Amino acid sequence: MKNEARNSIACTMRKYWLRALVLTCLAQPLLGAVEQGQVSQFGVTWTFDRNYTVGQFANGDYWVVGPVTVIGIHPSSVEISGRTMNGSMVNPSPKLSWFQGYDSGMYRNYGPFFDPNLNVGRPYGQDLSEWNPLLLQPHSSLVSSISIPEPIHKKQLDTAAILTVLSKRPPEGSFRPPYCGSDKGIRFNRNQLGYSVLANLKPVPGVPGRAEVERYFERPWLDHVPNWLGGYLHPGENMPGYGREMATQVGIGALMLNLDFTNQQKETLLIRLVQLGIDFYGIIQDEGEENWINSGGHASGRKWPILFAGLVLGDPNMMKIGRGDVPDYGPSHPEHVHFGEDDQTFYVTRADVDVTHSAQWNPDSRDTQKIPYEHEDIGLPEWGIRHATGPAASNKFWKTAYRQVCSPGWGGFVLAAHIMGMKDLWNHDALFDYTDRYMQAAVDWRQTSRFVEAMWDTYRADYGPVWTMSPKLTAVAAGGSVEKTPDKVAYTLGESVRIKAIADPGYEFAGWSGGLSGKNNPVSIVMHANRSIIANFSVSR
Repeated sequence: MKNEARNSIACTMRKYWLRALVLTCLAQPLLGAVEQGQVSQFGVTWTFDRNYTVGQFANGDYWVVGPVTVIGIHPSSVEISGRTMNGSMVNPSPKLSWFQGYDSGMYRNYGPFFDPNLNVGRPYGQDLSEWNPLLLQPHSSLVSSISIPEPIHKKQLDTAAILTVLSKRPPEGSFRPPYCGSDKGIRFNRNQLGYSVLANLKPVPGVPGRAEVERYFERPWLDHVPNWLGGYLHPGENMPGYGREMATQVGIGALMLNLDFTNQQKETLLIRLVQLGIDFYGIIQDEGEENWINSGGHASGRKWPILFAGLVLGDPNMMKIGRGDVPDYGPSHPEHVHFGEDDQTFYVTRADVDVTHSAQWNPDSRDTQKIPYEHEDIGLPEWGIRHATGPAASNKFWKTAYRQVCSPGWGGFVLAAHIMGMKDLWNHDALFDYTDRYMQAAVDWRQTSRFVEAMWDTYRADYGPVWTMSPKLTAVAAGGSVEKTPDKVAYTLGESVRIKAIADPGYEFAGWSGGLSGKNNPVSIVMHANRSIIANFSVSR
């Protein structure tokens, strides 16, 4: 009996050892396209009914030439005690809103948004097998997940991997098309990467290791579920759960690529960040324009990867995500794409003053102080928790809820945008001026990354102009002079200055230009930034 037991244990151990060996071999990178009946990545194994032509994209994700019949996905999607786990979806879309097919335990008590029909890992509600297979046509992205075993987690998925079904073998070095949408056309290749747009700055002390930062973006960031519930979907091994940390990691990656590493040393991180931008842009193209609408700290960090991918690849569509070509582009525009950091930053206007002095003013109930905007605040770069969609919630109070949650995650990609000359493409100056203001005014929680904070303090001044807490006023006049009251080298933020144009003999004042318009003389201005004005004079008639 003892020998039989030993033999049984030995057989079992050999079986699991062989299985582990097979999975390890399957997970190794492929050298070009091969004929294979099974592929594995990040703990997920897809098994086909026969050998198909398979290969890997530039970032390592797998493709297969289809149609393809899948007879197994490991770990299997199973039902345990009424909970469905380890689900798979094909071409997941923001059009589905909060509905998903990965895990029925998603979202805790916030709603029954699991649709078993979206889980292709259990065709017809039954186990996937050669008798109950999954047929995938070309132009399909199969997103397979591994659930966290315990239910009711803030992040319910442990990891996810993507298998893309194509109609033909793609060129070597191709980028994976977005997992959202049904268009899986191959548009980009690693040979398009424009390293020349990257700077080569001297690293600051405390720079993280390249491998650590590369790992941030190794696995797909699953982000097709909109707004704050999307955090439950974010796989723990793939990405952060919260937008602030997503923004922080994007900023770290952005700055690392602008340090003085060789192109070869930058390549892995560059490819992975570009792939992230392609995926984010795919979400927008699949009607995800409101996925990242202002919502506390959830919606930050998605714009920079798109703009960056467009710049590095030379793609005009991604480069225009800021829509600088559209006059008066903003939240009221029918083609507006929401990004949390843009939605939450603004220049104070008369409308903000009025609403914070009205019965409609409704700042966050958690704010310990409620400070309205005043006339002297007009022009101040500011932050508001839902300003794009709910300006009545904004509050001048420095410690208003979430200001110091959101703002410390933005410095990395804002600085990278300055370094790479992306500010005009971004097309939202309020974000840049507000971040300058925040980094000067904040005494704690300046940045969630010490590396980013050190890079900011070292390099921000090299890429001016810098919005300042002590603004200067420059006045130019030909045919007269300008009197400033008070007349200072630098002013206090929000200080009012009376300016008066005085004509020389034979001249008369014709109006203001530069940072001021109109013909009022004298006129008062409020100093919320460095300003340059021109007093224009004409010859008297």
